[in-house]
This record gives sequence, structure tokens and C-alpha cells, in this order.
Amino acid sequence: MKRIIIFTLLCFMQYFVFAQTPTNDSHWQLKWQDNFDTFDTNKWIKGHNAVHGNPEEPQLYLESQVFTSNGNLVLTLNNTKVTCPAPGVYSGVCNQCTNGKQYNYRSGLVETKEDYNTQFGYIEARIKFPYREGKKWGVWPAFWVWHGWNAPYSNAAEIDICEIFARNNPPDRFEHGIVRFYGPNPPREAWGITHVFSNFSYADWHTYAIEWNPSRIIWYLDGKAITSLSNHKIVDPVRIILNLAVLKENAYLPQTSPYFEEKMYVDYVKVYQLKCDKNTVVNEISNFNTYNYAVKKSISLSNATTIPANSNISLRATDFIELKAGFEVQTGRELYLDVNPMPGECAVSAPIDIKRK
Repeated sequence: MKRIIIFTLLCFMQYFVFAQTPTNDSHWQLKWQDNFDTFDTNKWIKGHNAVHGNPEEPQLYLESQVFTSNGNLVLTLNNTKVTCPAPGVYSGVCNQCTNGKQYNYRSGLVETKEDYNTQFGYIEARIKFPYREGKKWGVWPAFWVWHGWNAPYSNAAEIDICEIFARNNPPDRFEHGIVRFYGPNPPREAWGITHVFSNFSYADWHTYAIEWNPSRIIWYLDGKAITSLSNHKIVDPVRIILNLAVLKENAYLPQTSPYFEEKMYVDYVKVYQLKCDKNTVVNEISNFNTYNYAVKKSISLSNATTIPANSNISLRATDFIELKAGFEVQTGRELYLDVNPMPGECAVSAPIDIKRK
């Protein structure tokens, strides 16, 4: 007996997410990437004489703490004291350091320049985070997006794709899913999720990503969706930020002597956008090899459409996807459907995953 299994958003739980990445969904197209063979000043700004967020954070971001090596972006944290301002001109959207203050730690931060800011899409980086066994140092690296405080943006919101709170924890856990809005309009809101995985260490290379659209945000680890949250208000273009900070709690501050050094490595950053063909109505698909994988207005399928054997097919539309009587997904095939009811947007939500294995 043939059977179709349909999962909708009603089935979504914290660890029960169906989604497709650019690796297995041809609707995505690469917008830009950086493999960090060199430091591209057209894409990135190095924070200098800057402290992100609270001016009392214990580290000072300096451009000398950022460099590329062996095809990686390297952010370096050490305990060489520095007094603000260090030589050079303040840069970045961070807060400027407090004049005359001595900082016990110096570190690195980069953020995208305006032309490479992102509004919706799939954002991914391959990263190796620092970890030192037996130490309770509060190393606080992060991969996140933010657009800063400036108008015409409606709010200073952020999405944390991956954030590490060391605090003497083993390297099998990381936090993500923080979505913050800085008021007063709208007021601050936040959601945070901590994951603990077996056979996982953030001190090894892993890919961290989000799919972000007006309706939802999905978080990925190594190409697998692990969490989904509704997107309440984050709709403005954002900067992509990579930084290596220090937690402010006294109990977790790293030593000030003797000298130490920690490094965060980034292999690449990639940003994808969906291909849009949202005025086209599709009635049946005769050949999936020649099908134009772009977001359509609507798609209707009946028994005249056959999903190819041993395939994993994704279909996306803005208005609806109709599965007529007689349509079947045969054994050994997978079909992922994604529909966005929001007019004028190719970013999609409300997924349905149909499998027959």
C-alpha cells in the first residue's frame, strides 16, 4: 500500500524541523561568499578602538587582532593590556572605547560593509571556536547578525546564529536562537536555546547557519535543521558579525598574566538568496531535470507528475501548492513543499515534508 506522510507547522517542536539547505535545494542561489584567502576590505570592516554593546566589556577590539592565514579568517584574543585609544582611527558600528581606560584584553571583530548587508536568505559559516580544557575562562565567541542603531531601520534587532558561553562548560554545547530587539519601540524581547550534542565539540570545524525570512528563522548545524522560531519583527537589512569577546562575570575572567592567546578560525562565509519566479503558475511538472527551480506563484500536481526514483525534490510557491487526487510519492523518494502566503515576498515559510521510504 502506498502512503503519504505530511508534516506541517503544527508538528513543529524544538528538535523536529524539516527544512532544505542550498546543498539539496536548487531554489537557492549564491549571492556572495568569502573564502578568506586574503582579507577583503570591500566586504569587511575590522573593529578598531571599539567595544560592542556595553562600553564596560573587558576586551578592546583592535584591527591588529584580525588577519587571514592558510585560507582562514583568524580572530585573536590575548591579555596584552591596551589603553584607549590605541593608535589608529575608530571603526565599525561598535561603541567607541572609553577614552583613557585600560583594557586587560584585546581581541578581534569583523562586520560586513553596507554593500554586503543581508535582508533574508541563508547565511552560513564554517568555524572552529577556541576551547581550553580545565579552564573556566569566559571566552565568548559569536557568529551573528545585527544592523546597528541608525535610521531608517525600525529597530536594533539581532539574531545569534551561534554563540559560545565557555564558563567552564565542556565543548559539547552552544547557544543560539537569541533574537533581541532593543527599544524603546518595540521593547526588548529575547529567546534563547542551548543545545548539547553527543560526539560534538565546538573546538572542531562545524558549519553554523540560519535560514531567515519574514515569517520564521531556522537554525542549522552541519547542514541539519535543529530549531525553528517565528520571526516576530526582524525585517531590516543586517550586518554579519564575527567576534571573539570575554564574558564580563568576574568568576570567569581569563588570567591577566602570564600571557595567553586564543584564536577563532573562520573558513568561509556564504550568503544565499532564493530565486524568484513568483508570477508563474505551474500545472504539473513533466521533467524535474529541466524544471526551473525558482519560487513560483502556485504549483498543482496530480498523477500526471511522478517524483523521480531515489530523489529529494523541493518545490516552493508564494500562493499555494495543490496535491490533487491520485498524486503519490513512491517508495524511496522525498518531496519537500514550502508555501509563503505573504504577497510580494519570495522568502518562504509553512513547510510540508512528504516522504516515502
